[in-house]
Amino acid sequence: MTLMIGIHQHQDKVEKLYENMGLHAAELTAVGPFASKQEALAWQLDMRNKIEDCHIIEPAGLESEEVPWYGFSFEK
Repeated sequence: MTLMIGIHQHQDKVEKLYENMGLHAAELTAVGPFASKQEALAWQLDMRNKIEDCHIIEPAGLESEEVPWYGFSFEK
């Protein structure tokens, strides 16, 4: 199993990614909100340093300074 981790501003896009990967039984973990993208990236880096077998999913889509950031992880 590989742990997939990433950050986002739109939960619906993460849920769609999760479904597209065919992962219905596994549990999606969400953390946040973070006040800024930098805080979310710091969380992501901390997770990556703690977990050897992980893969980073890069954020996709438009970014807004007015929308909070969240982190997510799931096993694949």
